[in-house]
Amino acid sequence: MSIRLIALCLLVCLAAPACGGGDGLYKKTKVIMGTYVTITVARGGLPEVVVRAAVADAYSEIERIDRLMSTYKPESQLSQINREAGMRPVKADPEVIAVIQDALDVATMTGGAFDPTVGPLVRLWGIGGDKARVPGKDEIDAARRLVGFSHVILDKKAGTVFIENKGMAVDLGGIAKGYASDRAVEILKARGIKGGIVAVAGDLKLFGAGEGGKPWKIGIQHPRKPDALLTELEVNDAATSTSGDYERYFIKDGRRYCHILDPKTGYPASGLMSVTVLARDSYLADSLATGLFVMGPEKANAFARSHPEIEVLMVAGDGSISSTGRFRGVTPGSL
Repeated sequence: MSIRLIALCLLVCLAAPACGGGDGLYKKTKVIMGTYVTITVARGGLPEVVVRAAVADAYSEIERIDRLMSTYKPESQLSQINREAGMRPVKADPEVIAVIQDALDVATMTGGAFDPTVGPLVRLWGIGGDKARVPGKDEIDAARRLVGFSHVILDKKAGTVFIENKGMAVDLGGIAKGYASDRAVEILKARGIKGGIVAVAGDLKLFGAGEGGKPWKIGIQHPRKPDALLTELEVNDAATSTSGDYERYFIKDGRRYCHILDPKTGYPASGLMSVTVLARDSYLADSLATGLFVMGPEKANAFARSHPEIEVLMVAGDGSISSTGRFRGVTPGSL
């Protein structure tokens, strides 16, 4: 997911040196998984060499996951699985099978609103590229026949993945970035880092405390004002992700078409401007933000109320706001 979720602490870090004395913050940005990956850590008195090595190891972990699960790398295991769709099961690493299982679990939780096989529709619409268009109904119907997470068969005993129908494919773009954030944080913790943020595109995983033991502060972008915040929140150990209609979209005949597609209708989801999810794990926040956006206001609200393990902030198309958990009390303002 490439939706921008502003981390205020990262903005503060821009003025900080890359590495100074024993305290303060260390920040580094690289391009991995086709997006910017920024890691910020509280040094906590650790030697410079330890901090740099920890961050380097975290980046190496994200790169390893990308090599396994990218659909843009023909040598990745996921690409191999997709090439054999409709023909034969493919042997895969337990880790790849586990992430696909997580994606299928979220697809089941959301009634298919999040679907890791939605790729044919994404390619058909081309939103976010220079060939975005409104396809014809026949084209959409044909692409929809190649979407359906129930056709992905995992055999954990044999260690294989089988996509039943030729032309179908699994795309983990809606969950793998969150998973990469989770794994990078585990690496940082194992290397002795006590607090930090891993930001893979709009997916943030925060742990521990920031400079001086203060909680990390994040800001949720206003869906209609690029330079404004909808709200701010202090976070210690959590993950957050935002899906919205305001970064990748095009307007045709006065109608906005965003990049988040409804697998059931084949058309871009509508009814919400943005959905932000706060959860324990980044992979869950990442995928549920997409799923709730596709559900629309009524179903997403019901889902949020029935899942207290997540906290949700939603802005509907009419500017009304609904929220749970720590997001309660946020008002619409001037949308």
